[in-house]
Amino acid sequence: MRIRAISIGQIIPFLLKNESILSFLQEKLESFSKFNDMMIASFEDIGISVQSKRIFSQPLFAYDNKLFYEKNLKETLVDINNQLSFLQDIFKDYKFDYFACCMMLASSIQELGIFEKLLLNEVPQFIKNHDIFFTSLPVASTKNGINIAALKSGAKIIKELSEPDPFKNLQFCISANVGPNIPFFPSAYHFSEKPAFSLALEMADEVIEVIEESETLKDAQLNLLAKFNEIYDNLTKMAEKVSRNFDIEFKGIDFSPAPYPMIDKSIGTAIEKLGVEYFGANGTLTAVALIKNSIPVDKEKVIGFSGFMQPVLEDFILSKRLSENKYNLDSLLLYSTMCGTGLDVVPLPGDITEKELFYILLDICTISVRLNKPLTCRLMPIPGKNIGDDVEFDFEYFAPSKIIDFRRLVSENKNDLFNRNEKYLKFL
Repeated sequence: MRIRAISIGQIIPFLLKNESILSFLQEKLESFSKFNDMMIASFEDIGISVQSKRIFSQPLFAYDNKLFYEKNLKETLVDINNQLSFLQDIFKDYKFDYFACCMMLASSIQELGIFEKLLLNEVPQFIKNHDIFFTSLPVASTKNGINIAALKSGAKIIKELSEPDPFKNLQFCISANVGPNIPFFPSAYHFSEKPAFSLALEMADEVIEVIEESETLKDAQLNLLAKFNEIYDNLTKMAEKVSRNFDIEFKGIDFSPAPYPMIDKSIGTAIEKLGVEYFGANGTLTAVALIKNSIPVDKEKVIGFSGFMQPVLEDFILSKRLSENKYNLDSLLLYSTMCGTGLDVVPLPGDITEKELFYILLDICTISVRLNKPLTCRLMPIPGKNIGDDVEFDFEYFAPSKIIDFRRLVSENKNDLFNRNEKYLKFL
């Protein structure tokens, strides 16, 4: 096990002059840097390494921020792009690996205005210009329903990000029912004036080890629960001890057991060791539910997704079984009814259309809204690749795989949901 991320949330006064932002942030970032050093040292003392240090802020656009309306809209968008560059440089100076803020809480906006539409049109350029900047678009919630217009913008962003470098889609996702202070990127965002931090865990190896030592499914569930409680107690005690030395609130731990692309650190390996013949076979859903339900839900500091995580390209067995045609996109949608994160780093053909992307995103949002669970969708169309083609990135955290099979649209319907002018969908 290791800490995937120490993620700190901090309000940033966007669109002030750079000198004012630096003055506002400098003392805080110096404190955060010392905080990170102390946290990392504390974890290393007990043999746990830290993979990344991250910082995230409030949504970039909010209706109470009148600065957005004080200038020409085109000038404002240029200012945002320049300011993201300025912030990226600052965060790199203070040794942060990644920075995130969602674009807007579109799930609570009934009508996208001209500025919102223009801002979303610029998202691909924001990401392409900034290598450590991650962002998301929250488009749905059980309370408000699904913002169809924003969902279409999300599909367009994914399609535009896929060329010329499909890897840029790693930095963007659509989200539904995702609250603040989740430590996993790209979906993290922050609200409160007081800074806060949370922890993301890479611990598929712990899940495998527990399952290997368990004789029955009941034993596996009880032993997983005991292991998660042990990890919770140890990490929470340490995090709260360090946080007391700094004015940073500890929000909690996301217990989703993130994998690493090695067979002994794969959540797919854990599924198969539970007795499923292969990831994707009938029975996989039951194994997914077993792992998900073994995560404690009665702990104050268990936050975020805290469920089964299925990032296809980040997981050795998931990538391998996809290469062997053992499952398809429908399988992952099914598992999303039980899992904690939805569709993540899924390789798709380069000629996938915005409409096809829209309907995939719509299905994830529907699952999230109807089951009232946080889900995200991070899709990766690969230019020049077709269903079944090999795909491989020169990236430590991705395993080689193939382009996933999915149900393609076969006819043009001018009256379908994608073409109609409906702005919002709320289930009765």
